[in-house]
Amino acid sequence: MKVIVAGAGKLGRRVAEIIREKHTVVVIERDDARTAYVENLLNICVVNGDANDPSVLLDAGADRADVLVAATGDDEDNLVISMLAKNEFRIKKVIGAVRNPSNQWLYNRSWGVDVAIDSAQIVAKIVEEEATLRDIVTLLKLREGEVSVTELTVSAASKIAGKAIRDIPLPEGCVIAAILRGNNILVPSGDLTIQSGDEVLFIVRPSAEEQLQYLA
Repeated sequence: MKVIVAGAGKLGRRVAEIIREKHTVVVIERDDARTAYVENLLNICVVNGDANDPSVLLDAGADRADVLVAATGDDEDNLVISMLAKNEFRIKKVIGAVRNPSNQWLYNRSWGVDVAIDSAQIVAKIVEEEATLRDIVTLLKLREGEVSVTELTVSAASKIAGKAIRDIPLPEGCVIAAILRGNNILVPSGDLTIQSGDEVLFIVRPSAEEQLQYLA
């Protein structure tokens, strides 16, 4: 696949690094020094310019791209880039990197964003597998196996359906990382109630994985 990464900061650079071996990756970066650095570091094509500019996106091959990752350090820029990618270039999958959590609600399909996320590894997973949100993570290993991310689909009969997070007896070594509800990623809080159909993402140590099944 052809993937455009807008922004060569820490997140964008990491995404490009993870996916470059299996896909054609083009990075867009406005800063001259960072452009040269990433080009040399990763040995990939880096277009020096502003991804808010349709002509720069075109130079990067947006008219032929399968995926665009808007990963600049600015939410406004990411949203404009996402809208251009989806509406102007009809890019099939647009992933928006949320920089300020208070802006999370803006990252939706009205702005051209198919998936909003802030983890380079999960962004790469979405790109690699052309995943929908519910396919994002199945035992995605982090920190060289110290912990993993796994998901549990909540049925109507689940022990956690209808419960607030604060009332869920989580096993030791396990925390709830996010709730996937439709195409929305919800940040967990104590008063958030789990609903049937939710997919709950857990960060869990290996010793606690088996105990999660008792919550299903």
